[in-house]
Amino acid sequence: MRCDQCDKKITGPPVKTATRTLCARCGDTLDGLTAGVLAGGDVGGAIATAGWYTSLRERRREAQEKKRRSGS
Repeated sequence: MRCDQCDKKITGPPVKTATRTLCARCGDTLDGLTAGVLAGGDVGGAIATAGWYTSLRERRREAQEKKRRSGS
């Protein structure tokens, strides 16, 4: 299965929207954009929130992967 946004192969569970199937990274970006629009209402705020949220989720995934590899 491929992401409808970036066309990369989806590994792990896909993010399903009403019209698209996304990879985790594109799903995080969509979540961040949505939160930014709901919180601030302008495009600049939505883009900034999307970047912050995507970065936060990537760090969390990396930490979980590191923990899984170490066997903790």
